[in-house]
This record gives sequence, structure tokens and C-alpha cells, in this order.
Amino acid sequence: MRVLLVILTALLLALPALAQDLPRVVSKQADSTALTIYPDNLALITETRTVNLPKGKSTLVFAGVNDRMVPASVLLREFTGLTIERNFDYALLSKANLFEKSVGQTVTLTHTDYASGKVKNSRAKIVSVGNGVVFEIGGKFETYQCSGLSEGTLFDNLPDGLNNVPELSIDVQTKQAGPQEVVISYLADNFSWEADYRLDLAGDEKTASLSGWITLNNRTSQSFKNTPLAIIAGKLNRSYQTRAPNFTPKTLRANCWLNQSTQTPVALTEYRYREQGNDLSRLNMFSAEAGFLQNDQVIVTGTRNKRAEFTANAPVVEQENFGDYKLYRVSEPVTVSSYQTKQIRFLDIDEAQYKKIYTLDVSLNPNYANGVRGLDATSIEYRLNNDRDGKIAKALPKGTMRLFATNDGGHRLVIGETDVRDTAVDNPMKIYLDKSFLVQVYTTSTKRTFKIMGKKGTGIDMNMTHKITNATDVPARVEINIPGAYLSLKIRYPSHKQDPKVGPNAWTIIVPANDTVTLKYKAIYIQ
Repeated sequence: MRVLLVILTALLLALPALAQDLPRVVSKQADSTALTIYPDNLALITETRTVNLPKGKSTLVFAGVNDRMVPASVLLREFTGLTIERNFDYALLSKANLFEKSVGQTVTLTHTDYASGKVKNSRAKIVSVGNGVVFEIGGKFETYQCSGLSEGTLFDNLPDGLNNVPELSIDVQTKQAGPQEVVISYLADNFSWEADYRLDLAGDEKTASLSGWITLNNRTSQSFKNTPLAIIAGKLNRSYQTRAPNFTPKTLRANCWLNQSTQTPVALTEYRYREQGNDLSRLNMFSAEAGFLQNDQVIVTGTRNKRAEFTANAPVVEQENFGDYKLYRVSEPVTVSSYQTKQIRFLDIDEAQYKKIYTLDVSLNPNYANGVRGLDATSIEYRLNNDRDGKIAKALPKGTMRLFATNDGGHRLVIGETDVRDTAVDNPMKIYLDKSFLVQVYTTSTKRTFKIMGKKGTGIDMNMTHKITNATDVPARVEINIPGAYLSLKIRYPSHKQDPKVGPNAWTIIVPANDTVTLKYKAIYIQ
């Protein structure tokens, strides 16, 4: 029993020390920041800061971290000491939070006298804050903004725990006091990027000018000024539960009398939400001065005053190998402001080679009846040469491709827009457009069932005829392909040589301008 009393006494004596707040060391801003953006709503932010820590335990506060931080991803590096605990504080300075943190405090109310129209000040105590605010003035109670006239509230001081920027606090322990440079890195969402391409076709039907832009989207409250920037291309394997916490916005309403006769309640909310699919994009306004009408900006970097020349001050995007991914590093620091879309040119190629191909996939279903199969429009496809000894010879990230051509009047017109996939060197970038009604295929077939000699089962042979018509003024390259792994399919007596580069059962046929070519073959199935 005596031992137990000694232990309890020691614990009670230690309680004041445990409850005592640790000294706070606040780093107001980063000395330098690096930003790496991934294609799938994710970024890696690395900050270098200089802090002056006391010996022993203290709370190291990083002010101004990104509001879309994923707290579980925080890593403190280049730090001499021991980390104990960390917190991500998001109690931002706003009207709702300001009233909530000031319950019991006395403030100055400024309002207009209903009878005289004069402005007067009254000292009032904040009694409670819920959906609305209740004041005590001279022993009487009044609710917030219920006079029907202009009102204002003046606070004597800022309550503890409110910040005008998000804060990351880490409890640390160091053996020696003094300044040291620390590095923190963390993931954040609401960042994205994509590639935007423009292909200007020349009149020779062989070459084109290719330009490419990296389009960045920063949908967070943090601005990055003169920041080293890198872009990662490729499919990142990740958990979609890794995202910033969604803080519930606090609202403040003018809850007046029952009949609401003097003023309609107005929601004073510090956040807007815009939902796109499963992605919740938050537009965060820190104060009333920021306003709710802040517009997105679109900034273009690296425009050119001639078709094939960059401006002298345009940054250059350099490609690096990064395992199974591609890393694009901007040669100069860039500025990406909050809620901004920014474009940086990364590709500018003249006389890039391409092939225009008309494709058609043929389904050979043995259950089809004899006779006419119908008229099919071919698909228009452009294949951009990306061989290592060609003009481009670069890994091309996925994005959006827009094609332009010149009409007879000399005007540049868009002829199509489509998504393109990640394309490695030595693979052509395939650009799919719409159907062509100038290059069409008219298909007929006859079917016959026969018995297989010496074996059980039957076979089916189909005599196929494809009449390919080219109504354009230039020769058309047409690919006819039988897709799928037809192990039991045999092609016999083709009128044109098959092309194994297209597929195991495929043909490439050049159809002269304003002409017709007929492809015939026998397709045999063994059942």
C-alpha cells in the first residue's frame, strides 16, 4: 500500500509539468519549396526551412503549409532530434470561427439607430454561438444581425488558436539548442496536369508541325513563387483513400425572431464546394477581404513570336528517365498561383512525319446469313512517327490532341480533337478521329457448312468480298483487320497479300484517288 501511495504521489506531482504547454517555435514561411505534380490529382511538396530550437521539448510550427495536405504523408527530414507528435491545424480566421472562439468575450457592436439613423457603438458580451450569435447588452439579449439595418462587430483581440493560414505542428525533442535547417515533404491533392498537343498538318499529306504544352492546375490556397517544378508521367499505383481531410465548413446565420420579419438569414460561409465525379475541389477564402468572386487565372508561358521559335525567356522542359515513369523537369523556377491554370511549352517539332490511315475491323461471325453484310464507314487514324531516329524521338505523355489543316482558302481550321495515350519512343502515337464517309467498305458474304472427313464435327467456310471505295482526291491507305484470337480461323485464297504488321488476319491496301479496290478471301472455321 505504501508503494502504491508513493507512485500516486509522484504522478500527481508530475501532472502540472505534463499539462504545461511546450514552447512554440513558429516558422512563418519556407526558405525554398519544390513541387512535383503527378497526373492523378496528387502532388509532392518539399519545403526547406530554418528554425531556431531550444534544448529539450518544443512544438515546431510550420505556418503556411498547403491546405490540401495529406497529414499521414508528412515526413520531417534533415532534422537533428526526435519527433514525438504532430498535428495539422485548420482553424482558419473566419467570421464563424472568430465568433465561436470568442464566447464570453466583450466586443463592440456598431449599428444604426432605427429612429434617428445615427451610428452608435455598444459594448456587448458574446453569450453563445450556434447557428447564430447571441449578445448580452446592458442585461438584455440580442441576436446577431437582426435589426434589419447595417451592423458591425469590433473584436478587441484575436483569440488563440485561429490562424490566417493552415499550420502543421510537430512536437520535437533536441539535445542542443540553436538554429538548424529542416526539410518537410508531404503529399497534397487538388493538383493536376495534362498534356495538350497541337498538330498542324502540312499540305503534303506526310509532315506536320507538332507543339505540346503542359497544363498545370493548382486548386489549393497556396501559391508557389519561383519554385522548381517537375512533372511525373505514367500511371501511378495509389490508394484513392489517400486524400486531404474534408473539413466541414462552419456557417453563421442570423437567427432572428420567429416570423423573420426584419431580415432574411444570410449564410456567412468561408468555403465553396465544386464536385466533379468523386473529386471534391474546395475554393478556400481566408477572409472577407479575399471576396467570393475570385476568378481562376490562365497563364501561358513560352509563347512564340514566330512559328518555330521560342521567346528568349521561355523555360525549357527537359525529359529524364525515372524508372518506369518519365520525369519532365522545368529548367527554370516557375510561379504557380493559387487557383491558377498555367501552361508551359515542352515540345516544338517541325516536319514531324505521320501517316493517315483508314481502318475497319471486320467481325466474322459464322452465324451470319448469306448475302449483303452492309456498308461501313472507315475510321480515320493518324499515326505520328516517334521512332528514335525520327524528328520527335521522345516519350509523349497522355493528353489531348487537336488537329488543324488548311482549307482551299488558306485558313487554318480544326479538323478534330481526341485523347491520346502515353507513347514510348519507337511506338507511333495513334490519333483517332471520326468516321470517314469518303472512304467506305461494302461487304458481302456467302456461307457454306461442310463435314470434316474422318473427324466428328463440321466446318464453315465464308467467301468474303470487301469493295473499298475512295472518293477523295488523294490515294487512301486502308487497313482491313479481323480482330481477336481466332485460333480456328484459316484464311485461304486472299486476293491481296496479308500484312502481319497490322495483325495476324489483316491487310493494308492502297486505294487510288476516286477509285475502288476489291478484297476477296475465304474464311474457314473448324468447329
